Amino acid sequence: AIRELANREPLALIEYWAVDPDYDGQVFRSAWQDYRGNTLNDDDPLRVVTTTTITVERRPSPRTVCVRAVDVFGFESESTVEIAGTP
Repeated sequence: AIRELANREPLALIEYWAVDPDYDGQVFRSAWQDYRGNTLNDDDPLRVVTTTTITVERRPSPRTVCVRAVDVFGFESESTVEIAGTP
């Protein structure tokens, strides 16, 4: 049943996810997060939201944004993207 759910709707197995908009590559500093049971971001206590919008100040140097997710089994994953600086 879990394998079927993972194949059909993999984001249903996310327990927690967070965003660090200024990731330094060493320490993850969460600026936004959602987790199961949190109903501030939506009305479903059994699921996390799958999208969010974060607004950060412009700066001339590039910034690295990191998203960290933890699934119901405790496995953790991260993804980073570098955003170019703006004059």
